[in-house]
Amino acid sequence: MAETGAGVTAPDVLRERMVTDLRARGAITSAKVEEAFLKVPRHLFAPEVAAEEVYGAAEAVFTKYNSSGRPVSSVSAPWLHARMLEAAQVAPGMTVLEIGSGGCNAALLAEMTGDQELVTTLDIDPDITARARTLLTDAGYEKVRVLEADGAKPLPDAPVRGFDRIVVTVGAADVPTAWFDQLASEGRLVVPLRFRGLSRTIAFAREQDHLRSDTLIVSGFVAMQGDSAHAPRVVRLAGQDVRLVVDEGQPADAEAMAEAFAGPRHEQWTGVELGGSEGVLPRLEVWLAGVIAPYGRLRATRAAMDGGLVGWVLDRGMPAVWTDDCLAYLTLRQVPQEGYELGVIAHGPGRERLAARLADAVVRFDRGARAAGQPVVRAYPRADQEVPARVTVDKPSVRLVIT
Repeated sequence: MAETGAGVTAPDVLRERMVTDLRARGAITSAKVEEAFLKVPRHLFAPEVAAEEVYGAAEAVFTKYNSSGRPVSSVSAPWLHARMLEAAQVAPGMTVLEIGSGGCNAALLAEMTGDQELVTTLDIDPDITARARTLLTDAGYEKVRVLEADGAKPLPDAPVRGFDRIVVTVGAADVPTAWFDQLASEGRLVVPLRFRGLSRTIAFAREQDHLRSDTLIVSGFVAMQGDSAHAPRVVRLAGQDVRLVVDEGQPADAEAMAEAFAGPRHEQWTGVELGGSEGVLPRLEVWLAGVIAPYGRLRATRAAMDGGLVGWVLDRGMPAVWTDDCLAYLTLRQVPQEGYELGVIAHGPGRERLAARLADAVVRFDRGARAAGQPVVRAYPRADQEVPARVTVDKPSVRLVIT
């Protein structure tokens, strides 16, 4: 085994281990992505961090923080880089626009296109683009084009026929019109999109006058900056311990919600069980966004759960629905054979009716959609466009329909 010094493993060995692990986990499935991962010196794009950590990171390696201490730039975890590149389906000779620069992903894209000059990476932050330009040059990718620009706005010198691939590596709250307009007719858009309190990296392909998803990945990214940044509203139900995350300007009376939550609660169990590794809950979360509204996410601290203030909710939160004066959210309890049952806890004057409504939606998913695989997200380019659906998620630039 090659080592660079006492107990320090050489980067090429770390790359091989990383690829072997990603193959075993199913994050890498194509030879083209594997080849790119074996060539790109990932450790050079986070020089402040030990190479072992960069190649073995389970989560993102943050490389810049703002004045409030929040991360604004990072190198994504290897598994997420791999899954996004698999979803992008980049082939040699394609033009690629990356929105959100860090350097590493642009290098991987350059390897997959076979020509560095076909890759454009941009960021709104001049510090990030300067860093990316330096690191790409140091790693041998000096011909990748690095631009300082707002990724939500049109790129003046974009290819006439559009980019074959647009890969977004920052968390977006919208699908700006510029991305529609600058995507080739057979192009693919991969974007970490926030909606209804959820965060999913979605791979879209064109379908007639809209975009249709074929891949959804549970993931989190640093938020996009600029005119297209839209932070969710947080309604505090019990101080810092219990919060309701509300996206897309959905109406929610904070005072009424807090008053309802402080009152009696009603529990209703659905009989719908989850296996430990089945991956059903992430699909249910997205599916619910297409059948029920208003819809968001209830988050709670461990102290709130331990103290009985809320039921068992996951660290990343659980789906929640509400009316003018009632609130309901999904919860879990353990059942035999190491499984979990989904239930509903509701508060407010109409808590039993609201609990039944949410529980009925869960049962409908279990009976009709659970075996159908991932939900499909369609993005229509105008929020006022009429679409065949009962529930839509309206963004500033698009209307999402989820089936």
